[in-house]
Amino acid sequence: MKNLVFSFLFVLVFSNMLLAQESYTRLGQKALMEGEFTTAASYFEKACVENNSDMNALWFMGYSYYHANQYTKCISAFDKLIALKPSETVAYYYRGKAKTVIYTGLSNLMAVEKEKLIKGAIKDFSTGIDMSPNDLKFYQNRGLAYLDLGYFKNQKLANVYNKVEAITATNLSIKDFQKVLIYNNSRADIQVLIDKAKQFLVDMQ
Repeated sequence: MKNLVFSFLFVLVFSNMLLAQESYTRLGQKALMEGEFTTAASYFEKACVENNSDMNALWFMGYSYYHANQYTKCISAFDKLIALKPSETVAYYYRGKAKTVIYTGLSNLMAVEKEKLIKGAIKDFSTGIDMSPNDLKFYQNRGLAYLDLGYFKNQKLANVYNKVEAITATNLSIKDFQKVLIYNNSRADIQVLIDKAKQFLVDMQ
């Protein structure tokens, strides 16, 4: 009889946990649909507390944090998701995007932190390209990150300046932008970026 009661209580508690988790996920999705990204992220975070291997909740949490401009939390969420599911291509995209936003937005970062961020973004976009070689958003964003790296390494700062690396990164940015143009030659914005990168190479001479 005791075993029967224990089993019943266990099932009851477990069922309540699942219902709570499902409820948090539903609330998060509702907030997400309404554009309440911070609220949505908090619900998905609660769902992840209930089940830290809930990949759907982790994905939505990272996405919500990105659109709520909470980029460090976005990166953390996608770190966890990628650890569980390394083949989740879009996770690399948003993690890379979050890194580039932090890189460009925080001027008080140490040089070593800035370099780690931009190179980390390049690595994320490169992984996305390996998994989805025809997805042009990865090439475009990696091109932008390479161009940022070129500008960064051209700064006349100790432990930063490296003209060879700056030129290499800028050439790689042009190559990525040209890849986008091959598929869509009407992208005037991409041609502007190519011209900008080429002028930067001239200026470095």
